[in-house]
Amino acid sequence: MANIKAKIRQTNTIKGKTTKNNEIVAQTVKLSQGSLSLGDLTDVSTANASDGAVLQYNGTTARFESTTTVENENLTISGGLY
Repeated sequence: MANIKAKIRQTNTIKGKTTKNNEIVAQTVKLSQGSLSLGDLTDVSTANASDGAVLQYNGTTARFESTTTVENENLTISGGLY
């Protein structure tokens, strides 16, 4: 793979040089302003969030959903060995 360098500046533009069929891919993203929460993610629903709730993946909706009751026939909880 070619060595590609790019800088993301305050102006929100990306500058870099590539040749045909090369892509610039961000490997690290740093957020320094504003706040970000789980509910901001497109595949997370916090609609039923309450004290003690956990996120559980719903394969039908392809989203993580907040729930206080974990009922799923495919779930196995292993507490390890003591």
